[in-house]
Amino acid sequence: MRILFFLHNVSKTRHFEAVLAGLAERGHTIVLAAERQRNRPLALPKNLVLANRRLIARGARGRIEITASPVRRTDAWKDIAPVLRRLRDHLRFLDPRYANAAKLEARASSAVPKDWSRFMERQPLLRRNGRLLARALSVAEKAIPSDRFFELFIAHEQADLVLVTPLVDYGSYQTDVVKAAHRIGVPVGFLPFSWDNLTNRGLVRIAPDRVLVWNDIQQREAIDLHGVPAERVLVVGAPRFDDFYAMAPSTDRDEFCRQNRLDPTRPILLYVCSSEFVAPHEVDFVRRWIRALRSSPHAVLRDCGVLVRPHPAHQKQWATADLAEPNVLVWTTKETMNADQGLYDSLFHCAAVVGLNTSAMLEAGILGKPVYTIIAAEFAGGQSQTLHFNYLRASNGGLLHEAATIDEHLEQLARALGGAVVSEQATAFVERFVRPRGRTVPVAPLMIDEIERLAALEKRPHHWTPPWLIPVRWMLRGAIGLRSRR
Repeated sequence: MRILFFLHNVSKTRHFEAVLAGLAERGHTIVLAAERQRNRPLALPKNLVLANRRLIARGARGRIEITASPVRRTDAWKDIAPVLRRLRDHLRFLDPRYANAAKLEARASSAVPKDWSRFMERQPLLRRNGRLLARALSVAEKAIPSDRFFELFIAHEQADLVLVTPLVDYGSYQTDVVKAAHRIGVPVGFLPFSWDNLTNRGLVRIAPDRVLVWNDIQQREAIDLHGVPAERVLVVGAPRFDDFYAMAPSTDRDEFCRQNRLDPTRPILLYVCSSEFVAPHEVDFVRRWIRALRSSPHAVLRDCGVLVRPHPAHQKQWATADLAEPNVLVWTTKETMNADQGLYDSLFHCAAVVGLNTSAMLEAGILGKPVYTIIAAEFAGGQSQTLHFNYLRASNGGLLHEAATIDEHLEQLARALGGAVVSEQATAFVERFVRPRGRTVPVAPLMIDEIERLAALEKRPHHWTPPWLIPVRWMLRGAIGLRSRR
């Protein structure tokens, strides 16, 4: 089988490396169709190069290749289609479920024409009835035909199956990939890249044949927020954590503390940093947090070790940050985002974990570490105003213990360093969220099985247009013609 996997860029393979290698092991060829990066040659990531070498050494039939992907339409719809999609992506954040998500709406509005944003600001009635306009744009999307260029590309690659990720970028061209696959009769599946993609980004505008999600929460998101038919959404789990589950510490605690200049006789608090969207100025917050620890009435907090791990994609602000505190270290070693041995060791040897809103909290849960946060007003746009953060909260059945004030937070941490035990609820949440078919069951083989089943799905080329869409297409064509004459 020949699988054509469309990715925004090759870095998106990092959450699916075990899946891709496993498919190749079973004799399938995977072609990564990635966007060509400016001033960079298009090449396989190192881990996939090594996977290919292992396959060749064993005489396996499958392999992993890479090619440049088309990323724009070439027909008469090339200008209007992306704009209509961004407008619709923005409208999703006017839904009552996003009533308190001002930062998410602001990010989405930055991707639409300024005239649109000003127009919506002057139309409170239209904002309140954004669902009606969103439905109209949904009909417009259905009326926009498949682009012949994408169809020819898929046919040229002789694809038996098409996969896409992340699909939900604002105005994403991958919608045209899904349309083209439907048009020529090739099964198409969507693999969500991360835990927040279905709530924080754009829409799944045309439903693929299958969506392979992490858990029942994402399943509900795909159905309720994106309108994907329930029978097309399958709960598989998160393959990106398979390697993390299989890891072991690389050193004992004394050696770990020696390497990181931490006192081995004191418990360690690990602070895991968040993305730029969640915390654009996290250094100042961490400084205030450490000062609060050191002035705490709890002796265990005044002299505990503190290890700060910058977010892998948001390290620039830490390049010149000097916390200048005894028994405090900022981790500066650059490592991979997946199966990060340094992160594993840091979590394994710490007593508790603190952060604002980051997926590293899930890794902490995998290792059975208690996780804490402060609900900070300055970070509300990346914490309580996001749907995915609420899943983590212990009050909602999650693993995250939150505090409304610094004093409450310090009390929680003092209890944690005194030997607090992780709750059964936290353990059950992690299993439900990343390995819903069992804590000891790796996800990659399950996803490979579902991908093979998807490839066996019987499909036929879809060459006809529903009659009721024809007048909509005519009206849109008229709008394009009017636009071009201006």
